[in-house]
Formats: sequence, C-alpha cells, structure tokens
Amino acid sequence: MRRFAARARAFTLVELLVVIAIIGTLVALLLPAVQGAREAARRMSCSNNLHNIAIALQNYHDVLGSFPSGWFYKPNEPDFHESWGWSAHLLPFLEQKNLQDLIGVNTGSLRAQLDPAMNPNGQAGALAVKNALEQPLKIFMCPSDSGFDGRGLTVNRSFAQGLGSTQVGLAGTSVSNYMGIEGHRDAVSSPTNINAGKNTGIFYENSYVRMADIVDGTSNTFIVGERETLTCKSGTWVGVRRPTGGGTGGVIVVVGHSRPKLNQPDPPIVWSDTLGCGEGFSSLHPNGALFALCDGSVRFVSNAIDHRWAGNGLNDHKLSTNGTLQRLMSRNDKLGVPDF
Repeated sequence: MRRFAARARAFTLVELLVVIAIIGTLVALLLPAVQGAREAARRMSCSNNLHNIAIALQNYHDVLGSFPSGWFYKPNEPDFHESWGWSAHLLPFLEQKNLQDLIGVNTGSLRAQLDPAMNPNGQAGALAVKNALEQPLKIFMCPSDSGFDGRGLTVNRSFAQGLGSTQVGLAGTSVSNYMGIEGHRDAVSSPTNINAGKNTGIFYENSYVRMADIVDGTSNTFIVGERETLTCKSGTWVGVRRPTGGGTGGVIVVVGHSRPKLNQPDPPIVWSDTLGCGEGFSSLHPNGALFALCDGSVRFVSNAIDHRWAGNGLNDHKLSTNGTLQRLMSRNDKLGVPDF
C-alpha cells in the first residue's frame, strides 16, 4: 500500500491579502482612539499645570497681599532694560526657590543679573544666570505643545537686543505655554506716559492686583491661559526684553490680552499682529484652549466662544457689547458672564 505524507495546507495569496486588509482596517479604526486617549492624557497634564500655577498664585497672594506684577517699568530706565515677569516671582510657590535665588529675582532687575558689570558675582554670576534661564521648566510646558525643545531660540522670542543679554550672550530663554491675563487691550507705558500700561486684567505693568479688586468674582475672571508654540510662538516665564515695546521680546511674551480671537489662525493674521494669536491665547488641543480662573479652577474654552471686542480704550471693557471672552479677561467690568 502506498502511503502519502500529510502536507499542511498553506495560505493562498488571496487569503493573505484579505488578512492584511482586515488587520489594516482594525488598526485604522483603533488609531484615532489611541491618539484621542493620548491627547486626553496630555490635556489632563496641561490642566494640572495650570491648576498648580493658579494655586501658587493664590498662595503668593496670601503671603504678599497681592498677585505679582505682570512686569516692571521705571521711567528712568533705558530702552531694552530687561524686566522680570510675573512667573519669575512665582517660582518659590512652585517649589523652585533655589532657582529664583540663583537667578537673583529679588536681588535686582533682569538686566542687572545678566550684565557682568552689575551682577554681584561679575562674569561668573551673569553666566550662571544665563545658563539657568535657558533651561526648560516642565511646570510651564504643556505636553500637547510641539515643535520645540523648551528653549526660546526656536520660537522667535529673542532677547538678543537686551542690554544685559548682549553682554552675556543670551539670545533666547526657557519657554512658557502659560500667559498671564493682561486685560482688555494691548498696553505698555512709555517714558512720556507712565500710566499707559495700566489694564483691566490681573497682570500688567507694575500691577499689584488684589482679590478685593476682582469685582466680577473669582469664578468669572481668567488669570492665566494657554499659548502654543507651533503657530503662535508661546512665550517665556522669565520676563520681557523691552518693557516699553510689543512684538518679539516685548510684554506679550509674558501676558496676553482679549483682543485676538482664541486660536486666531495664521495666516490671515500673523502671530505678531495686534489681532494675532501671538498676543492672545491658543493651544494644540482640538477646538479650544485651557484657562485657569482666579478661584483656582481650570476650564476648557471652545474656539466658538462669543468674541466681540468693542472700543479702543481702557474703560471700553465696561461696554455691554463686549463678548464673553472679553468679559472673562476683565476683573471689574461689572458685566454678567453667560455660561461658556
């Protein structure tokens, strides 16, 4: 009797292609869910950063009696005299007191710490400050942001013309995705008008806003919001290169105002324009951005939020024609805030 060896039946080419097609379809269906889950985790981490910053601001207020100033300016200071920003003063309340002591926030101005002729420790001290200012801080970085390594050299936030920066070679500083709420307008002082920098939000020039000054209520007033790097160039926690100027290195690297639309696209309006997102708020979260309120809570705000910027002056924040976004960025307009 002839015996035939049993042979295993192989897949045909058609069967193999069908299996590959099924696997591809399953991956295509699963991938958006995985990406969505990852973004949800990144957004939660970003929200936690904002919440911790908001709580730190409340603790700062409890200890010192007001929120920190957005930035500082004195009429007798020369142009391009670098100034510390609000978040540099917040460092001890974010478990970064050693860093604040190293860079000398409470010792002298940002310009003085960067200039070897003014730094108490000379060239070595100025270089130590420079190196510290270039290092990223995770508390100020949203995980959803992309296209940068946490250093300002890649985001057009140049400090190269600053009086201290040029002495020590500081071109860019550590990035921040969290901008203070300046208020209703883009406002900076000048040597001839020291009061021009006053505003209606929480952080502006030489500001010392107290909880008692938030007439509209802490749950109806934004204190910090997001700005991403890819399109809108984010900012820095360090401070400003030119307290009397806007644009690159000006005050918009630490604050944003209510005039630009949320996630204003670029183009048609470039990031550095008064109406562009480089002076406002944005994120890479789908369809909106995160904001912290003065009560410490964090809310996700849709791009579709009511935006109507009325007028062109300091008191125009009180006009009833202003939108919900504008009302949320003013502390004392006495206008109701609808659900958002």
